[in-house]
Amino acid sequence: MMLNRCKFLFLVSTACFALANSAFAQQKVVTRPLGIITAVSTDSLGPRVAIRALSTGKVLVNDIVRHRVVLFDESLKSYRVVMDSASNGGANAAVPVSLPSAQLISYTGDSTLYVDMSSMSLLVLDPTGKVAHVMALPKPRDAFFLGGGIVFGTPVMDAKGRLVYRGVIVNLPKLPEPGAAPTFSMPEQPDSAPIVRADFDTRKVDTLITMKVLKPGSMNMVTDKEGNMTMKITMNPVDTGDEWAMITDGSIAIVRAHDYHIDWLDRDGTRRSTAKMPFDWKRLTDERKQFMVDSIRPELEKQLAATTANLPMIPTANGMRKLKIAFDFLPPEKMADYEPSVSPGAVRADLENNVWILPRTAAVTGSGGVVYDVVNRNGEVTERVQLPKGRALAGFGAGGVVYLLNTDGKSALLERARLR
Repeated sequence: MMLNRCKFLFLVSTACFALANSAFAQQKVVTRPLGIITAVSTDSLGPRVAIRALSTGKVLVNDIVRHRVVLFDESLKSYRVVMDSASNGGANAAVPVSLPSAQLISYTGDSTLYVDMSSMSLLVLDPTGKVAHVMALPKPRDAFFLGGGIVFGTPVMDAKGRLVYRGVIVNLPKLPEPGAAPTFSMPEQPDSAPIVRADFDTRKVDTLITMKVLKPGSMNMVTDKEGNMTMKITMNPVDTGDEWAMITDGSIAIVRAHDYHIDWLDRDGTRRSTAKMPFDWKRLTDERKQFMVDSIRPELEKQLAATTANLPMIPTANGMRKLKIAFDFLPPEKMADYEPSVSPGAVRADLENNVWILPRTAAVTGSGGVVYDVVNRNGEVTERVQLPKGRALAGFGAGGVVYLLNTDGKSALLERARLR
């Protein structure tokens, strides 16, 4: 009995010591403000952008919402349109595009890749923004994921000129039995996605590592008495997926959302995992979960109303019928009890081998804005950097330059700041 009691006391003291060390380690992570802002654009942009900082100090900006690509001078005081949506006229555009991309991919030197999703190819823009030539994608159907925006991560060219990006696993719907009438069926939704590497010389696409992805919700088809089919989507607002980025030395970081640690695939093919990072896990009450549902529902209903009129007729056992969509949410008691660690698009890589992570629980404090965890290749949070209030991280430039978007949600100004 005495021996068991001693063991118990030893375990308790060991646990307390570990917790104290953990708390001390978290205290050592310093939070500091971002450096001073050195330039501000005079002309406004839309609320979402992708940027490509050039060695000359000029900045190529994909103004996603306004369907154009512009080239700012070093002062950010003037720009010219180098690409515009054909649907918006584009009188000043050097190249009209019909299906805008949400990415700009760094290529060799100061050249840039723009994903032309309509032709499923890549436009190579020279330092002046002119199209130098067009490159065919090794896997054309992946153009959507390459150009789909930060929610799919940032595609990167590696040191050997191969394109690294988040791919997709396609599960085709089941075919009807021989002799049966053609019917519409839902394909199974994958819960993972590969990070792939496309070689433009061999035209091969290899899977490097996989990650858990955020699913839009469980889906099933329901048929009413008239044979009309409704796609019912049950959503989980606290579901989350892993996020990824490639740092400057070519290592791929997968931020695992379930416990906030990083799995690495180094440039030489070595796989390793680093320790869990300190995180402010916030417990979710059923009331908080219901509040999240009530906050999301109106916007989803608005989007659904706009989409319904354009839904196609689909083949059913009773002939062609109108497709409908309905959504609902998991009941609060079936949702996770803690706030997820990251949201889609919350992970970026700077040009100094660091991963920048915006935790989902990052609070805006005082007069400042959101706080990023800056993580080195050892998986250590070396510091926390707070952006100015109302700013979003747009990207990075060489020499410790950070680009921000000062936005009110409708329009924005581009800002250049110092890291320190």
